Amino acid sequence: MPTSLSIRRRIAAILVTLAAAALPFVLILPIVVHESQRQLAGEARVTAAVLRRQLENILLRAQDVTQRLTPSLRRPCGEVLNLLRQLGSLQPYFRSLLLVRDDIVYCSSIYGMPNTPLIALSPQEHVPQGMYVMPVAGTLLVPDRPAVMVSLGLRDGYGVVAFLDAQYLYDLKLAAARDGVYDVDILLGRHDMPLLDAGERQRGARMPEPDTQQSKSAMFPVQVRVTPLDAQRDAVRAHVWRGYAAFLVLASILCGYGAYRLYGWRVSIPGEIRKGMRQRQFHLVYQPVIDMSTGRMSGVEALLRWRHPRLGNVRPDLFIAAAEEHHVIGDLTRHMFELAANDLAELDLPPGSHLGVNVSGAHMVSDRFVADVDALLSRVRRHDGVILVLEVTERHPLPDTPALRAHMSELRERGVRWALDDFGTGHRSLSYLQKLHAHFLKIDRAFVSTAGTEAVGNVVLDTIIGLAQQLGLAMIAEGIETETQEAYLRDKGVHFAQGYLFARPMPPRELAAWRAARDHAGPPGTPQVLPAPTTV
Repeated sequence: MPTSLSIRRRIAAILVTLAAAALPFVLILPIVVHESQRQLAGEARVTAAVLRRQLENILLRAQDVTQRLTPSLRRPCGEVLNLLRQLGSLQPYFRSLLLVRDDIVYCSSIYGMPNTPLIALSPQEHVPQGMYVMPVAGTLLVPDRPAVMVSLGLRDGYGVVAFLDAQYLYDLKLAAARDGVYDVDILLGRHDMPLLDAGERQRGARMPEPDTQQSKSAMFPVQVRVTPLDAQRDAVRAHVWRGYAAFLVLASILCGYGAYRLYGWRVSIPGEIRKGMRQRQFHLVYQPVIDMSTGRMSGVEALLRWRHPRLGNVRPDLFIAAAEEHHVIGDLTRHMFELAANDLAELDLPPGSHLGVNVSGAHMVSDRFVADVDALLSRVRRHDGVILVLEVTERHPLPDTPALRAHMSELRERGVRWALDDFGTGHRSLSYLQKLHAHFLKIDRAFVSTAGTEAVGNVVLDTIIGLAQQLGLAMIAEGIETETQEAYLRDKGVHFAQGYLFARPMPPRELAAWRAARDHAGPPGTPQVLPAPTTV
């Protein structure tokens, strides 16, 4: 069985370590996706803008030529044919230039003076007014190669028509696509008709994808759409992953190592606590409890501390909660009783003082609890007048069992007093008072911090004080840090106080020196006599 448990723990440790090591990759994934999308969009946007500017330059040249030829519309073809042929042959990009009257081509840089309808020489049968751009599948002489028709109409059916060889645009499109990195679509005209590839007769514009970038011309009815292909998406993501590689490897190692150490600590914490007790890693510090009426120390609260050789000072809320969870709280409390008993001589508490120690509900119901307290009580009684006070917190549920009530009653008869710690922070304050038959009520620092303010907590504080006074309970205010809080609580009739305003928790030797110095410098008086046990 132990071997099987050990194997399961090793497997669990490996799984936890691997999960923690994978955590940086999971957390960085949204960043990688966002960054890769940003880079893809940026590169595609630049590509679309560059291609759109090049297309504008070509169309600007076509616009310039058509504007130069508009005065020729008033002259016979014979007078302007040489100019028409000169512009068509010497200017780049042009396949042919036409002069049109009433949609009849009366002069052509290729055919001379054909006097034929426009539809006979091109797919377009009409010259609209204004600037007009439209892709066509081919022309009469070159029917299998796309072209772009650019016309400038002074009025309907009357204007200049230029046919641009689409091979120039197609070459630009191929260059922008970068050997299959992008899918590039050039849309022309008012109806966004796509520039056809060689061999295509007709098709519609491709639907844009979520990462398609568009660049639309403000001068011409031209639009460029650039969509990254899957290969480019994968390449950019791989590039971004490589950029984070060093960080991810380091973060993965650190997370895996941290999880392994933390899991190992959680699994081995009962053994660590027992080892700590054997090696005397635990020690007690004592915080003075001050008599509010005299300003003198009336007792101390013992607080357990753990100085681990590797982890340093472990927080009490962590190791005490772990001890309860792993059912070693009884052993730890017995060890604390032993430490407190050994410190009594050095503490040298005066008669009438009390020694407060914390106990847990899990330990209180155990069969050994009364014997454990008896062992400490016998040592306490060797110091005349010192009273043992067991503090039970309200933060954790207290088992309501006959054994617990019997233990408390038996110890109460032996002179042990009970205090309800952290009063008001739980959900069963009144039931705890009835169950404990407490002698002391310790007001939690959360309410003490509101003393003398207009906060809601101050109303609760006054209610707690009034309840304690009606029940005849001595009150101890925890966590006093200002003189304003001290004065308010003293005026309200609170008997005892502890907090950083008076002293921090300290080892027994320092406490004895502190008490001697305070008693020497403070006002004369004696500790307030503790009230007799009260049944609530």
